[in-house]
Amino acid sequence: MLSQSVRLVFPPSLHDEPIINRLIRRYSFTVNILRANVTSDKGWMDIQILGKAPEIEDSLSWLREQGIDVVLLTS
Repeated sequence: MLSQSVRLVFPPSLHDEPIINRLIRRYSFTVNILRANVTSDKGWMDIQILGKAPEIEDSLSWLREQGIDVVLLTS
């Protein structure tokens, strides 16, 4: 099982969307929220994903398709 930590940077248009909920329902892995800072005009969240490499890679592409900036923190 692989562990990947990433920072998700959300645009204001997605602040009210349940992105993490959708992520967990869509993929078969564990998501651990490490830290976050969300205000009305910006927001970011550091998460750790535990799962299989192909699913993690696919999920990061999916997040980018949703309009979220994804920054790899560790691998």
